[in-house]
Amino acid sequence: MSPEPFVTADDIAVHLKIKRRQVLEMARKGFIPSHPICFGRKRKMWRFKLSEVDQAIECGAQKPASSVPQPRRRNSNTMTTGSSR
Repeated sequence: MSPEPFVTADDIAVHLKIKRRQVLEMARKGFIPSHPICFGRKRKMWRFKLSEVDQAIECGAQKPASSVPQPRRRNSNTMTTGSSR
């Protein structure tokens, strides 16, 4: 049995029937598993495995903790009363 090959963002886009840009955004945010291949400090090429992407989508991959909206803290609107006379 041969190992599963890595595919490009274009291949994933065709497989999921979405745009390439959406695939790259999902990879950056951690919604789908990806393997960055770094070239320089700012440029990354992303590679994917179809089975990993399919599995993440089937199990409803959760958002990374940093992108989950935090509940807003409510400030107390009660006023303190002054001294009683």
